[in-house]
Amino acid sequence: MCGDKIKTMNPIGKTLNDPFRPRRQPWIMVAVSIFTFLFLSGTLPVSESTAGEVWVANMKGANVQIIDTGSNKVVKTIPTGAGAHNVTFSPDGKLAFIANLGTNSITIIDAVSKKKLADIVTDTKAHDVAVSPDGKIAIACNVGAGNITFIDVASKKAIHTMPTGKKAITAVFSPDGQTVYVVNAGAANISVVDTKSRKITRTLSGAKGAMAIKPTNDWGLFWLTAPADNKLLLMNPRTGSVEASIDVPGEPHGLALSPDGKRAYVGQRSLNQISMIDTASRKIVKTTPLGQRPDMIAISSDGKTVYVAIRDENKLAVVSAADLSLTTKVSTGGETHGVAYRD
Repeated sequence: MCGDKIKTMNPIGKTLNDPFRPRRQPWIMVAVSIFTFLFLSGTLPVSESTAGEVWVANMKGANVQIIDTGSNKVVKTIPTGAGAHNVTFSPDGKLAFIANLGTNSITIIDAVSKKKLADIVTDTKAHDVAVSPDGKIAIACNVGAGNITFIDVASKKAIHTMPTGKKAITAVFSPDGQTVYVVNAGAANISVVDTKSRKITRTLSGAKGAMAIKPTNDWGLFWLTAPADNKLLLMNPRTGSVEASIDVPGEPHGLALSPDGKRAYVGQRSLNQISMIDTASRKIVKTTPLGQRPDMIAISSDGKTVYVAIRDENKLAVVSAADLSLTTKVSTGGETHGVAYRD
């Protein structure tokens, strides 16, 4: 060791030469400095949450809000249009479609980047959107005009509008995308539309004031709300015949089916409660008060949590799907109506 210069630390922390100490690279020092600055300034990027998202449309707020399901907090608010009513995702979950009653339009949002992509004018009181299984066509149901508007998703343009029936309110595509079933709440019927010819091929019986239509996983039945009669109807989509009905008092409105198809959840607006229905016995097995005017309903992909818009409280109720116990209520942006879940 004689003759070697030993590296030592001076009083202000500057190192001297030491052949046995590895030399720290300049780029490492720069990276550490940047990291320290970002950390102390509170601007250090945070990785995306692995929890799901609930998107809620607020009519008075004229926006859609994104709620992180891990924290049950609003993490993003995106302006849409007046009377933002319902939310629909593309099958791949990459696009969100918001129907705006007040501006007669559909807002398309990139669900990944959370950036608005387009506002598309359709017709009077755009109420809901259905998206084809391949994600290429969206159909807006214009309840004020009694018609539907076809939207080309790639070009983000309205390409065709056609009448269906009084108060065209919601729709669902067949699994092959060749047919769309349009619920006409005022006419109490369902228009069966061929998506290629854009013509009505059949008209099925429906329900007065029907608000929601949900197919079973095997597409053997439609579940259809019939609020004027305080019932849920179980319809055969091929014949249009009503195979069964379930008494649901209190104006059944929003409807969701569990991923395994064993439970249905329905909001009873005039009773301020929701019910759980066993789909095998077709009976209500549990009911719970939830808040003033429960509206639309969504369910998580794992089937464990139900999300209910409480319209007159400006809140989203987070509910256990197992027993309907209330987990929490999240304050939202003004007359919450539409709800959709995204992983």
